Amino acid sequence: MKLRPFQRQFLAAVENPEYDTIALSGPRGLGKTFIAATLLARCLTPGDSLFTPGREVILGAATLETARLCYGFIREWLEPSGEYRFIDSVTRLGITHIKSNTKLRAISSNAKGSFGLVRVNLVVIDEPGALEINGGQMLADSLFTAQGKVGSRLKVVMIGTLAPMATDAGHWWYDLIDTGTKGRTYVQHFRGDLETWDKWPTIRRANPLIGIDAHSRKVILEERTEARNDSRLKARFCSYRLNIPSQDEASTLLTVDDWKRVEARPVPEREGRPIVACDLGGGRAWSAAVAWYPNGLIDAIAVCPGVPSVAEQEKRDRQPAGTYQRLVDAGLLRIADGLRVPHPRQLWEGIREEWGRPEYLIVDRFRLSELQDAVKNGARIQDRVTRWSEAAYDIRALRKAAKDGPLSVTREARALVAASLSVSRVVNDTSGNVRLQKRDGNNQSRDDVAACLPLAAGAMARKPARTGGVYLGMA
Repeated sequence: MKLRPFQRQFLAAVENPEYDTIALSGPRGLGKTFIAATLLARCLTPGDSLFTPGREVILGAATLETARLCYGFIREWLEPSGEYRFIDSVTRLGITHIKSNTKLRAISSNAKGSFGLVRVNLVVIDEPGALEINGGQMLADSLFTAQGKVGSRLKVVMIGTLAPMATDAGHWWYDLIDTGTKGRTYVQHFRGDLETWDKWPTIRRANPLIGIDAHSRKVILEERTEARNDSRLKARFCSYRLNIPSQDEASTLLTVDDWKRVEARPVPEREGRPIVACDLGGGRAWSAAVAWYPNGLIDAIAVCPGVPSVAEQEKRDRQPAGTYQRLVDAGLLRIADGLRVPHPRQLWEGIREEWGRPEYLIVDRFRLSELQDAVKNGARIQDRVTRWSEAAYDIRALRKAAKDGPLSVTREARALVAASLSVSRVVNDTSGNVRLQKRDGNNQSRDDVAACLPLAAGAMARKPARTGGVYLGMA
């Protein structure tokens, strides 16, 4: 296989002494495994600039089975010379150049084999996004902290797609690619544009190797046609053909298309008294409230801890500087000064100031008694135990209101609602029910507003129809 200019550029970065960490992220079919195998084979080939006699190179992957594809390329190239000894068993993969004792060893993402690396010049990680979460983080930490040791110049090369890792920022592989080339880290990144995901020029820019022959082009065009008609296939196409991590509608609360429908609707005036759904966070979590008016208009607010500061919370949550501060400036995010856990009273005060006296509050039973103490006789509170069937009803009501109307969001609250929707996830059971997968209070995902939306939607859907009024009913 002849190397393309972008592949030669990447290999040159590996040889460049300026860089210790070199990363390539691109869609399926970009020849990434071939590049990884090429690097490792060169490290085992006497006379090559990457060859260091007596040293060891590492091939890392999620599992040894995953590593076998790359290993297979290397063995195919080197075995005919008769200069190498190969280990290929259920538990071990390795290659040794007999004369120089230069070795290749494969490790998986349990990280046990990556601590205390000695006499290792190069580590190549194939598909970092597929590494098991805890073990993968440990593996990355052990490799990065091995760099800079006295007398050891370790280069770490990582090659893979962003999927199937979690789409949230905060995964080390995502953050590495998102930061780009900086200092001693070189990043080469190929990805498409979600706005023009089905345009051929976009697909070609995401992968210079795609469509270079008639069969490849035919396969991609067929996949694109199917993806245009099925949002789940679109998510797969974007993730693996364009390197844009994407969740299908089975795991998202609202699809991107439905959110665009919501944004496109005219925003009516507030009419009547809203039903207000509340989510009271614990630990690092925020508290949030969503007001749902009878005409389908919704508004939202949130309260975050005052300790640590908003700027420190942005850093901890790996958000761009100013992200949370802009919500504070817009009046969407209130700060519980001096508190690590916001008190329900502060959320209630925000509700009264923004929306007046609601028709009633709806909340799950977590911290219910605290909310009752804060509200006292200010409003009726309806508590909910969200079983699978009830949660499925609420989510279907929300999706129907978003897709068919009348759901609309005040322009001021859109940034807060969209940010929360983007990190929300739902799970499905074997009976076809669905519910929100609420994160624990110590995570960095701000899905608190999203947790309120199905509660409010379900409450509105259960209201009896009114003559002359707007009824959010279920089909």
